[in-house]
This record gives sequence, C-alpha cells and structure tokens, in this order.
Amino acid sequence: MAHSGLYTYIGCSLIDITATGITRSQNSDDLKRNQQRNWETVLQCMGLRTQALYIDTPTVHEIDLEYCNFGEFYAGVHKVWMWKWSTESSEVYDLPGKPLAGLHRDFEQVPVITGLTETAAFMLPIFHPYGTIKNIYFTSVQDL
Repeated sequence: MAHSGLYTYIGCSLIDITATGITRSQNSDDLKRNQQRNWETVLQCMGLRTQALYIDTPTVHEIDLEYCNFGEFYAGVHKVWMWKWSTESSEVYDLPGKPLAGLHRDFEQVPVITGLTETAAFMLPIFHPYGTIKNIYFTSVQDL
C-alpha cells in the first residue's frame, strides 16, 4: 500500500534475511537467530541515510532469476527475499546523477551470515550490490 507523500522502495536479496523476531540465543548456529541477524543488518543499512518507514518484513519467493536484476553469476530458480519500505524524501538514497547509488554503496561488502536457507551459493559472505556477483538490489516503486 502506498502512503501519501512518501517514497516507496523494494529490496530483493538472494541472502536469507527472514525476519524471525529471535533476538537471543545461546547457540551461535541457531538458524532463526542468524536469519534475524541478517534482517537486522538490512535494517541498519537502510537507516544510514534516513528513517525508514512502513517497513514490510521480507517474504520469500522461488523465482527464475532470468526475471530479476541479480548478477550473471546466478541463474535458474532460486529463493529471493523481497521487502518494501518508505521514506519521506525522494532522493535520500541517490548520489549525483545516480539514483539509489547511495543505498547500493551502503550495502556494499557488508558482512552477512550465509548457509542458512538460501538456494544460491555465494563467493563471499557479504552483500554485493554490483556486477557479476550482485546478490542484492533495490528499486524505487516510482520507477516501475
């Protein structure tokens, strides 16, 4: 649902960012805690430039990546986590002449926990928003 006067964005990730709500665990291999850790990382990166509003928790879909904007390293049907949020400013994530480039820069090489429920394999346990190994990307709803 669009909110009047706000600007809406969609994020897509091949890395498991399931929002489980589990914030404590004695076991470092706890799946639900590690999924939540990745989601918390996403929330922190989204909030570096502005206050994110009306954040929808991620939903996971099995999608043929031919129809997505991930890097060429990934092909076939994979799990994709998608979420939506809004901001009060239309250009808060932009760099001069480059829409959403600031948001991509904020996620660049941020460490994540892999080996959860992802179906894609990653060269490095990081968010990578560019090039051949792009495993996360963003779109402005206004651009659709």
